[in-house]
Amino acid sequence: MADVVPPPASRPITVMAASQPDHPPCLVLPALTQPETPRPPVRIFVGTEPAQIRAQRIFCYAIEQVRDVSREYRIYLMKNLSGFDRTQWRTGFTTYRYAVPEFAGCQGRAIYNDVGQLYLEDPALLFDLPMQAHGYLALSRRDTSVMLIDCARMAPWWNLACAQTLAKDTLEQLPTEEDLWGALDNSWNTRDSEYAHVQANLLDYTALHLQPWQPRPDVYSYHPHPLGDLWLERERAADREGYGPFNRSTPSPWFAAALAALDARPGLEGHFNPEADRLAQRLAIAHLGWCRPPSWRSAPEPLHAAEITAWPPSLAAPAPTQAYDGIAVTGVLEQLPVEDVPWLLENLANAARRLLYVAISLPATRDTPPTAPATHWWRRQLRIATHRYPQLAWHLDIRPDHSRQLLCTQSALTHAPSDQAPLPRVWLLLGGHHGDNAQLRLLARELGWPSEEKQLLYRYKPRKPAWQGRPSLNCLTPESAATLQPPWPDLVLGIGWRSVIVARWIKAQSHDHTQLIYLGRPRAPLHWFDLIVTTPQYGLPARDNIIHNLLPLNAGSPSLRKQAADAWRARFDALPHPWIGVLIGGSTALQRFDEADAAEMARAANRLARTRGGALLVTTSPRTPAAAASAFFAALEVPYHGYNWHDDRGANNPYPAYLDLCDAFVVSDDSASMLAEAIKTARPTFVYSLRASLVTRLNPFRQRLDSYLQGHTRETGSRGIPRQQDWKGRARDWAFTRGMLAVPRDLKRLSETLKVRGLLTELSGAENDVMRHLPLPDEMQATVEEIRRRLGERHWRQQADTRRLGG
Repeated sequence: MADVVPPPASRPITVMAASQPDHPPCLVLPALTQPETPRPPVRIFVGTEPAQIRAQRIFCYAIEQVRDVSREYRIYLMKNLSGFDRTQWRTGFTTYRYAVPEFAGCQGRAIYNDVGQLYLEDPALLFDLPMQAHGYLALSRRDTSVMLIDCARMAPWWNLACAQTLAKDTLEQLPTEEDLWGALDNSWNTRDSEYAHVQANLLDYTALHLQPWQPRPDVYSYHPHPLGDLWLERERAADREGYGPFNRSTPSPWFAAALAALDARPGLEGHFNPEADRLAQRLAIAHLGWCRPPSWRSAPEPLHAAEITAWPPSLAAPAPTQAYDGIAVTGVLEQLPVEDVPWLLENLANAARRLLYVAISLPATRDTPPTAPATHWWRRQLRIATHRYPQLAWHLDIRPDHSRQLLCTQSALTHAPSDQAPLPRVWLLLGGHHGDNAQLRLLARELGWPSEEKQLLYRYKPRKPAWQGRPSLNCLTPESAATLQPPWPDLVLGIGWRSVIVARWIKAQSHDHTQLIYLGRPRAPLHWFDLIVTTPQYGLPARDNIIHNLLPLNAGSPSLRKQAADAWRARFDALPHPWIGVLIGGSTALQRFDEADAAEMARAANRLARTRGGALLVTTSPRTPAAAASAFFAALEVPYHGYNWHDDRGANNPYPAYLDLCDAFVVSDDSASMLAEAIKTARPTFVYSLRASLVTRLNPFRQRLDSYLQGHTRETGSRGIPRQQDWKGRARDWAFTRGMLAVPRDLKRLSETLKVRGLLTELSGAENDVMRHLPLPDEMQATVEEIRRRLGERHWRQQADTRRLGG
């Protein structure tokens, strides 16, 4: 019987402490099954830094997903090593890599990785590559973000003394023997958009302003990466499993020292939050467990309760399940390694019945992320920890160093309310577009909570941009406004920009308890919304309150598609297979589709059908010009079935049947919905790119301004990799996030993203394509999970009520 291999979160790990301060500690992933033949451990040295905590965790998780479980792996975490001057480095680990030969004992092999990388295949395959007597393998002599190193061979040139004293440029040039460097196949260092053309074994997120984990928002204004879903899907999986990698039985290598320092910590100024105390009283917290530094024996209590118990005597001790009505933790978590915070919060949440209160003070040091990203990170940890304890409310107070302000977050509407508490109430703000309303209804159905539809009817188009408008119902007809009455909803689902001032009015009436969830592009200050769910064509930046999906949330009914397929199948039976659906759109504000374009698209579809030996199943749409439709059908030279929408105004459209029956699709790139429906069939999809329109209805000044501001960051370097962001890109985002800059929807951005992701292939040259299709994540499930996690959250700032703690 085959050995049962546990999931990554349940696998044993061990930790080897650093032998000295300038050496890295090691996370050991032991072999889980008996190997057929003894093999050396796979040694991986990863350059990392405190701001990269999310990337570091998923780097380890990805290795656990793909590794050979009959072999031992050792991951050396090179972070905050002493003896290095990091002040001139671009990252916090720039020259650590050149000390790897000495860290490895000047013997055997070692892999070096930057932390912002993702293994898609077993790193042992890289570790065991033939080196042909080379000292190291890398993409080039200067491109060393991934290396396989012969440590004995490279130790004379790369060692600890050199790495601590010499600049990176000098270290790159030190190896002088001609054969020391050997070329590494780029499948082991596939950078960004190269993924579309390479069978990647390792993906390197090199464009710093596109990294999905957003480590330094104080430096970059982040945008979504075309391959961000690959990383984020692994993070969601790690969250669901409760993956650490460290845990209560095996804390991080820095935990013991931090705990000892905590024991000796003097008293300091703390705070009392009346809002948190009111929540505790509302939840009837009679018995409070208080986790605090040992030196705070005489500190005043953080919350009022009839009985307060200091807990626990040891932070690493197992928590008694639901032993207290509430748990308060103050002055502790921010002093411990961030690697240990997730399992500590899990331990604390397990001990609480109704409330988890966390108060932290953020120090201002070079090795601590700035306040804003740190705030988002702490909120995320509370969401993850309490999601497994749906009965818990939580409150987080963050006090930046030397500040009198508190950044407060409270989540008092639990994820799975008890029988006494009502389910969350949802309102859908419907508009005049059928497709938009369909997305809202689908999302509401997937959430599964009671919902009401509010059809908004407008007296006039808003005269001011949303960022200048005040919460109001003046734009609505009296009949429509009259439908908006208490009780106010917990969630408002909206789409587009016209309903924004209405949604804000509802939120104001609820005293900010209503959360606003918006789809698409609200054209308003982004911080007004609790969550925005968007797609690439809208060009929104990456922020903590924005979900970037690849495709819209629309989905046709599988049962209706099957019924249509049954009704139409017999009409196509004489056509040769494979059947290739051709879905034709039309001109837009930025794109044109005339007779010449239609004939060109038809010729490309002919070539594809001939190569495959199949037939075309063609349908046009309401936006297809009649002359262009005629030109397309006239140019066809292969077996086909054609439907012209203009013949019967769509009354007998086989489009749903095509989605069910076709083996592949050709789609024009003017419709996000058509692209989404074709791709979601999980069949190969080819795109015909429409040309830019010579005459546009859009504001030419606004277009030129946006092109100027984004020009540099939309360029690519020698390997097709996006250039790093400049000041113009950051200035553009400053205006955009405040709703002051409205830019046109760009469907080219959508199709380019889908091409990089491997979900879409250009029709030109498609006859040579292998018709591969890469898995698409369940974006609806991920969206619903995130809404549920954030349910009931409120964020605000207030002055801290300070007092001296400890002593």
